Amino acid sequence: MAAPVLYYWAPCSTCSVVVNYANEHGIELDKRDVEQEAPYQELLALGGDANLIPYLHVDDRLIQGNDAIIEYFENN
Repeated sequence: MAAPVLYYWAPCSTCSVVVNYANEHGIELDKRDVEQEAPYQELLALGGDANLIPYLHVDDRLIQGNDAIIEYFENN
């Protein structure tokens, strides 16, 4: 199974919560920085809003926000 895709912005302190959680728990992520045009366009095509990052794309779902993403990690 491919690693879940995390759409984030590298300098974002809010996004760092998910990145740090994943690192601490050995969760592999395909991190895509929405400051770059291609990941930004991917996120928009999935129905996301770059102003509301982070998003996790997994199992054909788009999960938004730290709490929801960490809850997903804890339950899967």
